[in-house]
Amino acid sequence: STGMEKTISLAIEAASKKPVSLRKSPSIVSVITEDEIERSGARNIMEILRLIPGVEFNVDVEGVVALSFRGMWSNEGNILLETDGIEMNEIAYNGLQFGNHYRVENIKRIEVIRGPGSAIYGGCAEYAVINIVTKKGDEIKGLKVDASAGQSKGTYSQQDLGIDWGNTAGGLTYTLSGFLGRGQRSNFDYTDVYGHSYDMAHNSGLDQAFLSGNLKYKNLALTIIYDNYLVSTRDGYTTALSKPYPCNFGSLMSQLKYSKQFGNTWHYSATGDYKRSVPWTFDGQPLPQDSSYGYYKIITNRFKVNLSANWSPNYWSEINFGFDGTYDDAFKPNGQLFMTDNTDRVHYSNYAPFAQILFKSTFATMTIGGRYDISTGFGNAFNPRIGITKKVGDFNFKLLYASSFRAPSIENIQYAIDKVKLSPERANTLEFETSWKIDRHMFLSANLFDIRTSNAIRYFVRKDSVVNGDPDGYRNTNMPTGSQGIEVEYKYKSDFGLASIAYSYYTVANNGVDSANMVPQNNSSVLGIAQHKLTVILSYNIKKNFFVTPSIYYLGKRFGVASVDANGNGIVQPYSPQAQYNLYFGLRNLFGRVSVGAGVNNITDERIVYLQAYNSLHAPLPGMGREYFLKINYSFTTDKAKI
Repeated sequence: STGMEKTISLAIEAASKKPVSLRKSPSIVSVITEDEIERSGARNIMEILRLIPGVEFNVDVEGVVALSFRGMWSNEGNILLETDGIEMNEIAYNGLQFGNHYRVENIKRIEVIRGPGSAIYGGCAEYAVINIVTKKGDEIKGLKVDASAGQSKGTYSQQDLGIDWGNTAGGLTYTLSGFLGRGQRSNFDYTDVYGHSYDMAHNSGLDQAFLSGNLKYKNLALTIIYDNYLVSTRDGYTTALSKPYPCNFGSLMSQLKYSKQFGNTWHYSATGDYKRSVPWTFDGQPLPQDSSYGYYKIITNRFKVNLSANWSPNYWSEINFGFDGTYDDAFKPNGQLFMTDNTDRVHYSNYAPFAQILFKSTFATMTIGGRYDISTGFGNAFNPRIGITKKVGDFNFKLLYASSFRAPSIENIQYAIDKVKLSPERANTLEFETSWKIDRHMFLSANLFDIRTSNAIRYFVRKDSVVNGDPDGYRNTNMPTGSQGIEVEYKYKSDFGLASIAYSYYTVANNGVDSANMVPQNNSSVLGIAQHKLTVILSYNIKKNFFVTPSIYYLGKRFGVASVDANGNGIVQPYSPQAQYNLYFGLRNLFGRVSVGAGVNNITDERIVYLQAYNSLHAPLPGMGREYFLKINYSFTTDKAKI
């Protein structure tokens, strides 16, 4: 089989409890393989996710850049990120942070469900799920070290060092991965909405320390992950600060999993997770002129148990069912109080039975499932899913419907406007995909989607019509929202090289938009997010182990707030389309152990900006200008390593 045939036949774990192939999966799924990651020259997950249709990056606050998807701001509990089945979202807001974060050198593949995942994962997977599958000791078989360094005009851009060590011995598989890195968001000037500017070089640090260990013996596996991400913020909330301040995101995660196969029909698994998350932390003292930026610290703990079983009584049917239980505890030290409960400690619990049935017939393969969440924080949520997949020759068709939800996070609940209890945000998504295996090397897929969201949880500021007093905060909107659109993926793999082209388009004209996201006198677009997005990556094998990869990342016209009027209201203005051109050269297996690469990102020195996807008076945050970088990987592998 060819590389392309192997890719579309991969057993995908993210879309269902039991792995199925890409085309049989009851979800719209994109897969980025290890080979594609290496050829792209990517150094972190942000540079990989740009290749996925519908995914865009926007500025939040305090120097943080996060995800939007299919025309919707998706940072707080709308998208779930997992590494080997361990949830990476922080607990206070259920958010994610990108830029020199989440290393890629040890990744085997990335699976992205471009669509709802709540029927399986619950209230942190409303719009999409990103599942990172890493290499384990039986694949590493020794020691691997990687390093990269990048330089832009006037400053370094990124400097990283990683290590992977692992093997198998006596039935035990062991893996240890570590990473230290420092980077910067930009070398351009940042200007806030009031006209105050500063040079982001050495004022926009992005530093990470990461350590992961895994032990697997027979049916039992233990994983421990430490992730510490430090953002240097000077952009603040609306007004630029006089100097950079640290904003720290720290997490310690662990998982113990036992799985057992009984005969050919039954499979059981029991998983216990513990996560300690301390996000958005600033525990210093700001200067008097920076009083808008102050002390914040929240310590959160999550305990989670999952029990599931899979029964396959015959070749044409299988049933998966189980139970999720979660207990969250949050504490604010040093005299801080949660706003709604007026106490320094809060607790929430969530219980969820789930079931899914897969039925194969001569007509099609059908998937029917659902999950029912019962929470002390927001009430109840039922999320059914129905999928029909059909293969006709080299064509494959999917018709999918799913209900999903975003559970309000701890701080969503505690910052509710007027202390009004938040309801879960609900989305109903209808999708249709057709894919065509053109030949042994080429694969084309296209899908249509329609997302209808109700009770959207939004953060509003005093300038919004829904907020009359002080402070700002969260509330459910009364306005139905959502988007419609199309996504297209083309992939080619052969001895010649590979090509990947992804295009996406969205509109909100038929599904509505609320006041926090609307663009005046434009009913089809939302703030900060381009309606048209195109990525092209072409990798050509110059020789057997030497390749060159040019790539393009294009965003269409956008709208954002960069200034205010005399009354302090944000002025929405258009932003011209932007394109980032990159070039990467890679040389594999030099002397049998070394791989090296050199590249230049943003060749034309385009002023890349991340716009805010909601109206909170944060000016566009610049990205990195032209950047030259080097990568080197050293591998010392053996058939059997010593412990």
